[in-house]
Amino acid sequence: MNWYFPDDHTSPVFTAENHIRRKYPEGQCPQLPPKAVAFYLGKGLPVLQERFDIETILEELTGFITHTPVFKVRGHEDVCFLHGGYGAPQATTTIESIRALGVKEVLVVGLCGVFAADAQVGDIVVPSEILSEEGTSLHYKAEPGFAPVRRPEAENSLEDFLRGKGFKVIQQNTVTTDAPYRQTFHKESLWRQQGCVGVDMEAAAVANLCDYYDMKCTVALMASDKHPVHEGDKPWVWGSVDYNALRDDFIATCVEYSLQ
Repeated sequence: MNWYFPDDHTSPVFTAENHIRRKYPEGQCPQLPPKAVAFYLGKGLPVLQERFDIETILEELTGFITHTPVFKVRGHEDVCFLHGGYGAPQATTTIESIRALGVKEVLVVGLCGVFAADAQVGDIVVPSEILSEEGTSLHYKAEPGFAPVRRPEAENSLEDFLRGKGFKVIQQNTVTTDAPYRQTFHKESLWRQQGCVGVDMEAAAVANLCDYYDMKCTVALMASDKHPVHEGDKPWVWGSVDYNALRDDFIATCVEYSLQ
């Protein structure tokens, strides 16, 4: 059954704009910068606060689920930073809200589990397409499958910037799922056959939303855990000895890149 109908031109029952208008009097609605960095990991904002001189733009983002604060780095007016939430529905309602406040370009900074033999914890995956195995995307596109990551043109690529900071970057596709406890060995084998190396819970939905609204989007996911490739391999484990330091440096590097 299709959940998205291209010929349906009726309005949603309620929207992010509705929520915003209810909070702010006419003419007093805030405007956000055109670019946003959305952290889909818990340490994103804490690292931003620890390592950068920040100012608060919004104490609380008006929206359906998430009510994150929104920050900027002092002296940089064209980019804002916020927590994007967890899981595809929360991820997209957050982006709907910041879009309603003027954001046109998003950098997704998150984590993924990797299931390719040559990928390790601490590697950074920068996909050009993301396979959707979550339900939210089907409300933004008519057919299941890969979501395009429509990146903005840039003189310096995120991949080169990350490599310059010492990270190993993998430029292969990923997959987004709603059901982390249903990542069977058979399913991950099928994902590898489709060219995917890692799995998260938000990125495909955000990419499909951005494609729907003609927004630009870049995705960077750090490998937080390595999945066994075959039954009988070394069991799944989260992180590594230096995982926390790698994660925090990854977050800070993405912030630095966004400030260029």
